[in-house]
Amino acid sequence: MLSNRSPSVQDSVYAALRESIINLNLAPGTAISEKDISQRFDVSRTPVREAFIHLSKEGLIRVIPQKETIVSLIDLARVEQEFFLRQSLEIAVQELFLNNSNSGHFAELENLLDLQADALKKNSPGEFILYDDAFHQVFFNGGGQPLCWEILSSMSGHYYRVRMLIVRISGIAEEKILYHKNIFEALKNRDLVKTRKLLYNHLSLETEEDLLQEKFPSFFVPQEEKNRFDVDFGGMPRL
Repeated sequence: MLSNRSPSVQDSVYAALRESIINLNLAPGTAISEKDISQRFDVSRTPVREAFIHLSKEGLIRVIPQKETIVSLIDLARVEQEFFLRQSLEIAVQELFLNNSNSGHFAELENLLDLQADALKKNSPGEFILYDDAFHQVFFNGGGQPLCWEILSSMSGHYYRVRMLIVRISGIAEEKILYHKNIFEALKNRDLVKTRKLLYNHLSLETEEDLLQEKFPSFFVPQEEKNRFDVDFGGMPRL
């Protein structure tokens, strides 16, 4: 059995669990336990418990004391907040990208467009999203803001899972690639206004949310649970 004292053990367990959750290998609502996970990774419960704490803070698992731990359902209210964070940072970084990027960054964007198209042909949603993220990460690297990308990546688990579902719907992945191509052309033409407008529409998930809830109802927080504190207690203020 691996030692609890090695910090890499906790990091490895956390990273593996997080990847399984955001890639939907562990579906929303799936029950998990310290015992099962520790056996799966051949580690003691301590690194698993620490990983659970970290994932809980990100809103990716829900720990019900003395009862169970489940993979969190996708919360569209949180998705909207994660979208706002990403939209704000990514639109802001475009001017920095145009002022600081070089031909190498544009070559990287062009290569990622080809890789994403190949992933679509192979019907590989995981690869598709991987190259999608890599495409957007170039903006932050080229703009000298890699820390912003790290923050986005660590705080966008619900938004990421929605994106994983979206690419499973026919026609939407093709639309995403078209947006990337148009963004690439706008950047080459140094058209900041057009780039930002395209990015806003590209990043937004508003038009797909109803469709996703219809196709994958068990993956989302039910409406009645969202409003479970909105109850009239005989004239007392609502929480």
